[in-house]
Amino acid sequence: MQVLLSDLIDDPTGKFLKVKLIQKDGLKVPAPYFFDEGATVEWTPNADKLTTNAPGVKICSYKDVWFGSPCSVLEMDGKIENIDELVYVESHLCNAGTKYYGELTEQMVKNSDSPGSDNGSGLFQTICSFKIREAYEALSGN
Repeated sequence: MQVLLSDLIDDPTGKFLKVKLIQKDGLKVPAPYFFDEGATVEWTPNADKLTTNAPGVKICSYKDVWFGSPCSVLEMDGKIENIDELVYVESHLCNAGTKYYGELTEQMVKNSDSPGSDNGSGLFQTICSFKIREAYEALSGN
């Protein structure tokens, strides 16, 4: 994960963040992506389906090179005001390692009081936990 200051708003306090989940390509556990695997996606969610205050939220999914290795990147800039509405974002997320639709949102709601629960740091930490579970189950045969 890479945590940066937001590009959406000039906020040196770090209240608004741009967070990237970077995964090296070619691993046994495939990288998560939005909408279409391998496509470059820049998405500003529909304001009628996702409550955001200024500066809003922007989500991206793309291929890149990280320290000389091809990788897949998920990026979230800004924050989500109502964590329950994250299910809308989850509906467009593929390969997140969840076992059922809504599991990601359910876990985020359970941890809604934790730091970063409204931005990409909490979202991507949760996705990482699902991907670790997925890798463990693949290695252990469960």
